[in-house]
Amino acid sequence: MSQISQSALLPQAAVEQPDSAVRSFRQSLQAAWLVDPRYDLLFLANLGWPVLVFLQWWGGLEIQSGISFWQVYFITTPHRWITPALLFLERDRLQANKTKYILIAVCLLTIPLAVKISTGALTCLLTIDYIWNAWHFAAQHHGIYSIYGRKTGGLSPGRLRIDKWLMRGFLLYVTFRIASWASVGSAASQGWGTLDYVFALIPVTMILRELWQLKAQTVGRCLYFTSVMTLYLAMLGAVAAQNPMMLLVLTTASALFHSIEYLAIVNWSVDRTRKSGQSTTQLFQRLMPRWGLILAVFVVILGMGAWLMESRLLELWLTANLIMAFLHYAYDGLLWKSRRPARA
Repeated sequence: MSQISQSALLPQAAVEQPDSAVRSFRQSLQAAWLVDPRYDLLFLANLGWPVLVFLQWWGGLEIQSGISFWQVYFITTPHRWITPALLFLERDRLQANKTKYILIAVCLLTIPLAVKISTGALTCLLTIDYIWNAWHFAAQHHGIYSIYGRKTGGLSPGRLRIDKWLMRGFLLYVTFRIASWASVGSAASQGWGTLDYVFALIPVTMILRELWQLKAQTVGRCLYFTSVMTLYLAMLGAVAAQNPMMLLVLTTASALFHSIEYLAIVNWSVDRTRKSGQSTTQLFQRLMPRWGLILAVFVVILGMGAWLMESRLLELWLTANLIMAFLHYAYDGLLWKSRRPARA
């Protein structure tokens, strides 16, 4: 009798075991994303950037200039101006470091204005902007990679530190390599060949490691990292090949990638704040349920305003946008350090 009942239970156990494994795999795969697969792949990993590069390359300068118009006014500009707005909407963060934020604002308002008035030019400030922006790009890309890493876990503190400096080092190298070639031309390529190969090994090795250690819960992190590093590797290749058109379309894609992922991560953070019930201002509490609409209106109004200002008051707009860029770089680092997400 016991043998009969045991044999009868075996098929049921065999069915339950695969079902349990499938459920476990699905749960792990769901944990791989910050929001969901479509959102992460479209707005964080920006997997559409190769299509954008192809469209610009195929369409020539006319298509490229059209895409650049929308990128500069309706994506890049709003992503910079939204940071101070967020700071003052979430006044609890402002109150926590009020003196620091006010000092930063005073310095970054007065120094650029003083330089502009005394010299009549923005050349020095634009150089600072390029350097600071390069660091900001690298820090943001690594920051989102770190958010994925903290969410999935399993990374030692030593590996996190090594990954941080390898990733940021490669991204900074590519940015300054582009600047060197753009300013000096073909003469800048002399002596860079070996360094290009050395730095190109960083993303290749790290991508291969991500693929080797790929699990269901690390799919989002792997795809994000591969997308970012492949884009910068392509830019390095365009510089090494001395192909200005390809570099132009790739840098446009890079600027879009950076700005879109920033707006997406801000949207994700606001949604987390709403769901967690964290204390914030009454105004922000009212805005959070309609944040997607608020963000869209903000982007449209600021984009149209930026276009009108630049076409009519160029010098004033360039100065104001440069000051806002500096505030974005400075406040962004402080804001995201203060909102390190807990592991999910």
